[in-house]
Amino acid sequence: MSSTIPLVTLPLRPSTLTALIRSGFSTTGDVMNSCRKDLTSAADANQAGDGNASKGDEHASSNATGTKDGNNSFGHFAEAIGCSSSQAADYAHEIDNALSSVGLPRLLTPNENDADIDGESGGTAYHGTGSHNNIMAPHSSIFPATAASILRSKASSHFPTSNDNHNHTAAVRQIISFSQSLDVLLGGGFALSELTEISGLPGVGKTQLAMQLCVDSRLPANYGGVEGHAVVIDAEGSWSCAAGGDRLWAMSTALVDHVKSSASRKLAARRKREGSVASISEDEINSLLPTWLTAESILEGIHIFRVHDEASQTCTLYNLPKFLLELEQKGTPAKIVVIDSLAFHYRVASSSSSIVNGSKKNNSLSTTHNLTRMAAFLIEIASEFDLAVVAMNHLTTRIEKDGNNSQGGTKLVPALGESWAHSVTSRLMIDHYRPFHTDTSSSTDTHMDEVRTCTLIKSPHKPTGTALFMITDKGIRGVPPQMLQPQSAKRARQH
Repeated sequence: MSSTIPLVTLPLRPSTLTALIRSGFSTTGDVMNSCRKDLTSAADANQAGDGNASKGDEHASSNATGTKDGNNSFGHFAEAIGCSSSQAADYAHEIDNALSSVGLPRLLTPNENDADIDGESGGTAYHGTGSHNNIMAPHSSIFPATAASILRSKASSHFPTSNDNHNHTAAVRQIISFSQSLDVLLGGGFALSELTEISGLPGVGKTQLAMQLCVDSRLPANYGGVEGHAVVIDAEGSWSCAAGGDRLWAMSTALVDHVKSSASRKLAARRKREGSVASISEDEINSLLPTWLTAESILEGIHIFRVHDEASQTCTLYNLPKFLLELEQKGTPAKIVVIDSLAFHYRVASSSSSIVNGSKKNNSLSTTHNLTRMAAFLIEIASEFDLAVVAMNHLTTRIEKDGNNSQGGTKLVPALGESWAHSVTSRLMIDHYRPFHTDTSSSTDTHMDEVRTCTLIKSPHKPTGTALFMITDKGIRGVPPQMLQPQSAKRARQH
């Protein structure tokens, strides 16, 4: 190729882009240089094989034939990436298709001077190889992965320092919410490597919960956290305004206080075991904390992208792998990506219509297609970078039909349609807590206005259910049992 193209600008899968960049391949020129070594070796072996075959050397001929196999012509490239030859061929084929899809020359362009390399005049050859040696040619067979190999792959990529195959089961795999009821419902918290949707009415607390998750993703590992960074796609402006910054600061300060309290309890338990009655100093508490743990450093680890329309949102999301790789290379990997909200710009775009041949054409079909692709992309990002992807969604009104197929009542359901609903891994619905009886004169019932219900309505590996949490000045917290006891007593008196 006359010029090289940065790989991050091509429409490649996140897993492909990550594997290449981690191995030192940043441009198409880097890939071509590695592949050219394989092509040169293959061409030399083919010529030697043909010469030996004419002399009756069957052994050399068989070796040459083996070299001509598409998978075997990727030795250097496969070794550089650290994968099999067939996987290296898949990567090269994907890059070639990506270049073609954006109107750029392929990695291996036809070379007319080598047209007769196969002994066929007018045949098309690629950089001195026959068409049967085209490393971009699709493979004749695709082999499935076993469940055991997938588990080993995840364990080695997510826990590279572990020598014990069973150690990964004890590692933190969820981001806690600071509401025990909600964390129990989700099996320990919001799971990594999954796409989770949170839907609800405006003002119900979706953004508040997302902010708490971003702050909690910074929680140190020895205090039950994942100790990573957070990335936010802010479509509605709730994070980028001054109020959003103030709210994040309050949650971060509360997190630091929580960790200090945990350290103090650890020291107190140690003193009790030792039989010591000495008081605990501030320096002793700080000695158990990471040196970086301050409210300001927590906020430094939350990266916010403000997007103003569907185009900028889509562009930002599809370029996330590059940014996530940069964080990973700095030793500060992201552990959560929040999109608040995914529905905002898509609903504006889908409600518009364009004039085609004098008639209006709705964009809903295009939006559905884009959303399905986006869901697959986000799931792959979650899996490849071992992080939680949390997408906020709105509610919309759906008209129900009765048994006679006539119009019935209406129902509030998450927006973006059924295709998106089937694509997400887990789906949560947040709502205001509505007790059977409310006495507005009671201070307890006044605080109940801040209580929310969170219902798990879809999950492939957890039972559905409902949990309660509170929105406090410190962030998301569990509901104290004493607040629920008066409500239970009132319901008992009613019955």
